[in-house]
Amino acid sequence: MSVDLRRASTLSIPLLLLLTVAAALVGMAATGALTPAELVPASPLVTWGLPVVRAVHHLGLLLAIGAGGTAVLLLPGPGRREVTTLDPLRRRTVRLGAAGALLWAVASLALIPLVGLEAAGAGTDLNVWEVAIGGELGRIQLGIAVFAALSALAYLLARSTVLACWGLAFAGIGAATLGLAGHAGSSLDHVNAVNAMSVHLVAVSVWAGGLLVLFLLSARMDESQMATAIQRFSPWALAAVTALAMSGLISAGIRMSSVAELFTTGYGRVVLAKALGLLALAVLGALQRGRLGERLRFRHLAATEGLVMAAVIGASIALGRSAPPVPQDIPAVGDLTVLSLVGYLPPEQEFSPGALFTVFQPDWIALALAVTMAGLYLTGVVRLTRRGDAWPWIRTACFLAGCLAFAWVMNGGAAAWGRFRFDAHMVQHMAMMMIVPPLWVLGAPVTLLTRAVAPRTDGSRGVREWVLAALHSGYSRLLSSPPLAGLIFVGSLVIFYFSPLFELAMRHHLGHVLMTVHFLASGYLFAWVLIGIDPSQKPINPVLKLITLLVTLAFHAFFGVAMVSATWLVAEGWYAQLGMYTADQLELVQIRGGTIMWAISEVPTVGYAIIVAVLWMKSEDRRARQFDRKAARDGGAELAAYNAYLATLRGEGGADGAERGPDVAESSADGVERDGAERDAEGPQDGVEPPATDSDVARRSP
Repeated sequence: MSVDLRRASTLSIPLLLLLTVAAALVGMAATGALTPAELVPASPLVTWGLPVVRAVHHLGLLLAIGAGGTAVLLLPGPGRREVTTLDPLRRRTVRLGAAGALLWAVASLALIPLVGLEAAGAGTDLNVWEVAIGGELGRIQLGIAVFAALSALAYLLARSTVLACWGLAFAGIGAATLGLAGHAGSSLDHVNAVNAMSVHLVAVSVWAGGLLVLFLLSARMDESQMATAIQRFSPWALAAVTALAMSGLISAGIRMSSVAELFTTGYGRVVLAKALGLLALAVLGALQRGRLGERLRFRHLAATEGLVMAAVIGASIALGRSAPPVPQDIPAVGDLTVLSLVGYLPPEQEFSPGALFTVFQPDWIALALAVTMAGLYLTGVVRLTRRGDAWPWIRTACFLAGCLAFAWVMNGGAAAWGRFRFDAHMVQHMAMMMIVPPLWVLGAPVTLLTRAVAPRTDGSRGVREWVLAALHSGYSRLLSSPPLAGLIFVGSLVIFYFSPLFELAMRHHLGHVLMTVHFLASGYLFAWVLIGIDPSQKPINPVLKLITLLVTLAFHAFFGVAMVSATWLVAEGWYAQLGMYTADQLELVQIRGGTIMWAISEVPTVGYAIIVAVLWMKSEDRRARQFDRKAARDGGAELAAYNAYLATLRGEGGADGAERGPDVAESSADGVERDGAERDAEGPQDGVEPPATDSDVARRSP
């Protein structure tokens, strides 16, 4: 029977591929996408070849992400002791991911000349490769091929789950970048369309890829392994379904003007069929949860789910090749196509400090991310409360305030004007580096994660174990040095604003996303090193923290002064192309931006200094309590022995004092040992073993 199951698993891949291509062609026929264009007639190779290559492309993507996620997060471990070396089942899973990533890379390269041929039209003598690479979509597709190749290389070289995790990371980045290369990249609401498509592609890769790989591996797993893998996959599938529904609604809202178009247009009918297919998949997924230990029934449900999923992916390919009811042509605003440059129009309301809090420029994915982070944090707090464990309310308040600030940064007035005015951008920049990250850090999310999520006991790694492994890695040890964190914090300002990177971030959505991620990450690293509650690998001297703080933020303020006194305009080409302000107005706006950078940096400096001082005093208080407990236990023997030792140094103890010298050391060592035993008996604070403090080091020093 096992041989039959393996044979069925092997035959399922070409069957799913054929079904996907058939669904894509049917969908394109329903939307009229197979009808030759009149102005620029497409080559038959494009019309019929693109759906086939897209189907192969998506199959490789599903295998790359599904196999990597299964090997890294889902499969049970070999025993209670944590082992990162690949066991035979994981090794086979990773090799499956390598084959999928390689297929994905080849299909991505094959799409480049097809994109160029589509742009050039049929019967042209142009070099289709040059046409494709000369356009932004072709370059993005080439970048996706590079990420897919890196993923395949990491999977092929993997001998442990660590390198397999890197392969999964490369595949995830490539999947997210796909949103820029599809029909979303040229949509009217560019920002929300691209973000929604990226989330949509990642979600379907997690859901369909995980399901496909579990189906292929089910013939090689016993009942208990299968039950464990499905149980771990279930929350990921639920999250993917939610993300698919949300991103699908956003995409449909951009491309359709009314619900009636779901029934009156070919595009709408394909969207409706896709939505019904996703609903059927969600129902089948819910049924699987009751079949955790029944491998044969799971395979039947998974096979049915795979067929529906293939049809849904085919419908997605058809939608990507079809024109939506709402035209996505970008109109000109005045003499310049401002909308084509930015992706949205500037607010009609005049820019002012008050308008920063009253204008709403929706970035639905960022807003959903803020809500998701807050929801997950509250779920962890509720879990601890129900278990009877205490969690400081101030930490919850800080983290939720950080999520609220993040939602405002990405959706408020600073985001609405951020790409049109340098001063508005600087408000957004300061908030992303000096307001949001400290609030998140004070919420101690890693500590909450380690306390709210149960550790795995089978030797495998889940999210909790991977986060702790990252914190204890060599990269974390290097980055947690205060001088280096400060250098990253301020050094990136010079590199970013005094180079073409800032203008690239304004012109390209991907650059803007990378800018946002970098500002948040560097701000979080800086805040964690200085005021972090979550554990670090080594204790940091509070004096070094204060010195790093003062030097870093002083340079930050000096950089703001340099921006004020600069004799050139930052990203002058970008702002000139927008044509919204004269050169004198742009100079005044830049002076305001530099002033904002200089002024806002003063407030966090005071806040950071106060928090560092408070944490320092708490550390000293904890050290004093440790000495008091030890003194109460041994009657102050260590202090008496130390005084006797000092007496011998003054010659008052004579030979007798000299004889007591070893006793002093023995008493001190015994006291330290008992005090350490007492602290061990008290257990770790907040569910995480606290790092040794400077007081601990000093107390243990001979």
